[in-house]
Amino acid sequence: MKIALGIFRLAPRGGLEDHAIRIAEELTRRGHEAILHASGEIPRLDLPVVSIGVGRAVTNHGRMAAFATAFQAAAKAGKFDRIVGFQPIPGLDILFLADHLRGSPDVPFLKRLLRRHRTFVRLEAACFGPGARTRILGLAQPQMQAFAKLYPESRARTVILPPTIRESRRRPELRTAALRQSARARFGVAEAAKAWLWLGLQPHVKGLDRAVEALASAPDAVLMVAGIAPDDRRLLKIERQAARLGVADRMRWLGYLTGDELFAAFAAADVLAHPARVDVTAAVILEALINGLPVVATAICGFAHHIEKAVAGKIVPEPFDGAVFARALADVCGQQNAAFSANGIAYGRSPELYSGLRLACDLIEASDWPVELATAVEGQAWSR
Repeated sequence: MKIALGIFRLAPRGGLEDHAIRIAEELTRRGHEAILHASGEIPRLDLPVVSIGVGRAVTNHGRMAAFATAFQAAAKAGKFDRIVGFQPIPGLDILFLADHLRGSPDVPFLKRLLRRHRTFVRLEAACFGPGARTRILGLAQPQMQAFAKLYPESRARTVILPPTIRESRRRPELRTAALRQSARARFGVAEAAKAWLWLGLQPHVKGLDRAVEALASAPDAVLMVAGIAPDDRRLLKIERQAARLGVADRMRWLGYLTGDELFAAFAAADVLAHPARVDVTAAVILEALINGLPVVATAICGFAHHIEKAVAGKIVPEPFDGAVFARALADVCGQQNAAFSANGIAYGRSPELYSGLRLACDLIEASDWPVELATAVEGQAWSR
């Protein structure tokens, strides 16, 4: 089968880009001719990639609209058997959706008048609206409930995937006393301190300021910040906040972590603090849990329910209350910490947590989606 995969950008490589590359790799392993199409910088990959120009568009939404038009034309000219997109684009056979709802009626009136907003809503409606035939792969139930409410016709064309965590991201055997001690020494965390880990690329969206605020009420805690370079300009506001609250000396800037260093950070920490304002999935929740790191996260996160299912931390309800968040962190770092850790490791043994990407490829291959894949949302079955 000849399959076109369209994603607006492949670099820098974040969660969505990683999914696109992994899906292309898996489809290639299955014997298909999977060709990625992307605009902007193209990283070096062992996969065929077509560079899509966006003309003279200067705004992000303008470039996205230009990419959608160009990808449509390239897919049509290439006579592909299946056309898959990772952003809403007219004419897709399948949409792998990692975004939140754009066309919500709750969006302020003035924002709805902006060309940026109208562009993204138009692209979204082309996949979800009446008459659309695009089949949709969603990542989390809260995410897809919002789409189903606005676009009820899309229910019959939607499947919510199981988590897509890489099995290689599960290394609970590395959460040992010896590694914990050496990692804490390397990261500058005293053995007696309560170590909180914040991990992300977007400080405001993922609530780093909320974690810093909570740190001010926990004099025995240290906050390790990972996933973003210490010299990133987006951290300037956080650094000023830490100085104002008198907690700058209890901040540890770990930078972008990969491989063993990431597992070392999981081992060194007592809790993952993830007070996100918006997070369609928050895959970091599962990555922490399966490696024995308890989690405190906001209920807005698509994967927050895994904390409750695993009995491996606490969920902070909406609307967000900083005092509730701080108490949850203190509780999770308390006497139940070891039990929460063991529960997360046990939960991580479920094969379903790692099956989403394979199922996504099964559904891309399928000419139709069988009824047994229907997913219940709001008490109603989503089926063909």
